[in-house]
This record gives sequence, structure tokens and C-alpha cells, in this order.
Amino acid sequence: MSTHNEWDPLEEVVIGTPYHLDYHNDRSFRIFFHTNRSTINTDGDMRKVRPSNQMKEECLEDIADLIKIMDDFRVTVRRPEVSEQVPVVQSPYWKAPMGHALMSRDIFLVIGNEIIETSPMMRARYFEPELYKELFTEYFNKGAKWTVAPKSRLLDHNFDTGFLQELGFEEEAPQQPFYEIMFDGAQVMRLGRDLVFNASSENHRMGARWLKQHLGDEYRVHLTNITDTHIDGEVLPLRPGVLLARDTVDIDLLPAPMRNWDVIRYSWLDRPLEIAQDGVPLLASQTIGMNVLSLDQEHVVVQDIQEPLMRDLEKHGFTPVPCRWRHGRSLGGGFHCVTLDIRRSGGLEDYFSD
Repeated sequence: MSTHNEWDPLEEVVIGTPYHLDYHNDRSFRIFFHTNRSTINTDGDMRKVRPSNQMKEECLEDIADLIKIMDDFRVTVRRPEVSEQVPVVQSPYWKAPMGHALMSRDIFLVIGNEIIETSPMMRARYFEPELYKELFTEYFNKGAKWTVAPKSRLLDHNFDTGFLQELGFEEEAPQQPFYEIMFDGAQVMRLGRDLVFNASSENHRMGARWLKQHLGDEYRVHLTNITDTHIDGEVLPLRPGVLLARDTVDIDLLPAPMRNWDVIRYSWLDRPLEIAQDGVPLLASQTIGMNVLSLDQEHVVVQDIQEPLMRDLEKHGFTPVPCRWRHGRSLGGGFHCVTLDIRRSGGLEDYFSD
């Protein structure tokens, strides 16, 4: 296995599975999804929220369409284990329903030939990597490195909510905080030797320091603060010198070598991408429509209703590959989120050098 960026020709990928879609309204959930708080009923019991069978079936159909595209481009597709039940997992400090294994990008980071299990801040996702054990053991037996980042205890006083207080988060901050490492793989953009790490809290900044220390001098870790957590709903590199960015993103917040790259601006659609069903919250914002997956430096998998984005991509020399994705906001991610690159052809390059 080997992958160094977001655009070299994709050869092997993990695609998640959407079984047992459930929600748990604990403190970690409310913190993580605070920016979409208007779509979440924080007063209700989220454990009673269950997506309809139709929604699950349509999600499975859309995943099948995505896999068909991978087959057409001769990309090997691997899947995590399926858990159709909702086991309740617990640490010595809390209980939570185990998360589904749909958003593979969130909880893993693949750099070169190393799989890094990140340190998620949502309690429901703490044991989600268990569904990937057999698959990653296979990669390990074939020579891949496999690392687990230090996990937080996820106690209430471990969370840094300072940045959220400025955004109207009404829950009381811990009086005696003890911050610990928390970060997701989707907070990191991979550009060869340079990794752009989105950090909005002390938990994230600790994660960035750990990643820098772990990787050593071969890589450069750049901090930015563009959004609350995942950067791939705000900025995505499509190939060297070209970025896809939300229309409100300040490019000057990116590392200096990227500020002269060509930028394709993504604007919100005039019509909603999705309407909530059965009380299910819309966890992702409208910009989940720009959460695309590059198959190579030309072909980009795009949600089929994103017609303005597809036209803009074509103007910049890309070939959009449309695919249905009907419930991305409810599920909390797009095509980049539900995939995890395992192999892309090409080696480790320095795209920031003169």
C-alpha cells in the first residue's frame, strides 16, 4: 500500500458501510456537530431517532453506484466488517452506541505505507476501528505500518470548547480542564511532504503536535484554522496547483505556497441538497456537495445534482464523474468522507518547493 496525496491515480480504496445509522446526543456529539446545531434537536432523546428503511436502502444503492464507478476505473474496493446491530460500548467513564463504519476517512489517516488510527472526539466512534481490524491486519501482514494515536478518555473536562463558546455554545466550559489529544483523519490534507492540519481547539493542536513528532523530519505539518473540524468540506486539492474551496474560505489561511494556486470556488446551491426525514438531523452543511473524490488528476467523482460545480470543473480541465448521493447531509459526509485511499500510483513529492 502507498498513498501520498489526493490526486494521483487511485488503485485501491476502502468504502464504508451505512448499516445501523443511529445517533447519541451526548456531550461529544453536541460539541462535534455544534455548527449545524439548528438541525439538531438537543432537547430530545437522540437514541430514539432511527432513519427509515427507505433511507438505508437508498444509501446502499448509492454506495453500489459508487463501487460500480470504481470498477469502471479498475480501482480495487475493500470494505470494513458489517455490524447490523447497535452494540453499546463503554469505557470506565461512559457508555455510547457504537458508530457505523460509513465515514472511513474520518477515523484513519494513510500516509505513505502507514495506517494511522486517529483519536476521534465522538464517544460513539471510539471503537469503530474494530470493524476494520481484519482488513488492516491483512495490510499489516503484507508490510504496511500500523499505528494507533493516543486516545483521549473523552471525559467532559477533556474537551476544549473555547472556540465554540465564541460561536454560541451554551454549555458550561470545564472549570478545571485537562486537555487530551483528539483529531480525525479528515482534518488533514495530504500534499506529498506537506500536510495541512485544520485545528480549532487545543485538542486538535495537540493532535497536530503528536503527528509532527511521530512522522519526523520527512514531513512538514502546517496548522490552519479554516473550520471547526473536517477541512474536506471547505478545501480540497484536486491536483498540484488547483484547489476546490468554499466561496467563503480565506485562502490566506493556507500555507504560503498554496496561496497562488488556482481556486475553483464552490457556492451553496439555491435549492436544498436534502430535506431531513423522520426527525433525522442534517449533520453536514450544504457544502458537503463539494466533498468530491479525485480518481486521478482529471476525473473527479461528484454528486450528480451538482451541475454548477461540474461545469466549473470542466472549465478547469477536469472530467466530472456524476454519482447519486441522496442522504449525504443526514449521513454526515460525501464521497471523500466515505472513502479511504489505500493505494495511489506515484511517489512522495515536494509540491511546495520552488
